[in-house]
Amino acid sequence: MKHLKVDGVEIAYLDEGKGPCAILGHCSSASHKEWLPLIETLKADWRVLAPDFIGYGQSDPWPIDKPFSIEADVKVLLALARKTKSRLHLVGHSYGAALALEAARKLGARVKSLTLVEPVSFHLLRIENRPEWKDVEKLGVSVLDPVAKGDDRKAAAAFMGYWLGRWRWWLSPERFKSAIATTIPKVALEFSIAIDAQTTLADYAEIEAPVLLIVGAKTPPPTRAVIELLNGALPNAKVETLKGAGHMSPFTHPAELNQLILDHLAAHR
Repeated sequence: MKHLKVDGVEIAYLDEGKGPCAILGHCSSASHKEWLPLIETLKADWRVLAPDFIGYGQSDPWPIDKPFSIEADVKVLLALARKTKSRLHLVGHSYGAALALEAARKLGARVKSLTLVEPVSFHLLRIENRPEWKDVEKLGVSVLDPVAKGDDRKAAAAFMGYWLGRWRWWLSPERFKSAIATTIPKVALEFSIAIDAQTTLADYAEIEAPVLLIVGAKTPPPTRAVIELLNGALPNAKVETLKGAGHMSPFTHPAELNQLILDHLAAHR
């Protein structure tokens, strides 16, 4: 792993392979390791940059005395983009996809393609007055209230139970549950995106790069609604649906998901 500093926070990132550059963004409560199967395939012909976002993996936590905003982790992607002078490709899942979407706006013509696996750009539901916003508010309360009371384990159960399903979370190994609980304070900070972000569909419509939007057939309504909104706004977007998959497709359906990503990257290499 290599390291760089972004706003004084040390960020770890993987830098492997040679060729066109693809930057991969992971979901909340994860790290660059989420993408290891894809990285193993890509690195033969691509240069892959895959960070651990702030507070995850080997990267430092966010300073407790500083207010957090989406710009903090977006700057991580922008810093990695400066590692290459060529045009680049952005890939992200969930939180990482929401960050990639924001980074694509700032990078403009430098982005050759964009692959978004269920971006949690939930602020769009609030701005567009979509009924699915109520589900996001409910999830936020179920995570933020326990965190405020110091019960990270309860917050982790609410957060991962929503995305994985209650039974899958309940059956998960204790080690996994403990690891997720340690990341929950950062997850709580990330809810500021849904609360505070002001980027509109019209802003995202400025992205001219070809965009692949990937959604699981069994994903919760809020993420499906975000995909619908983005598909209607982005001028060069298409949607692919993963049969049988929910929100966590990089973990549950990696082969099918990664093939879609590889095909999109190859088409716009």
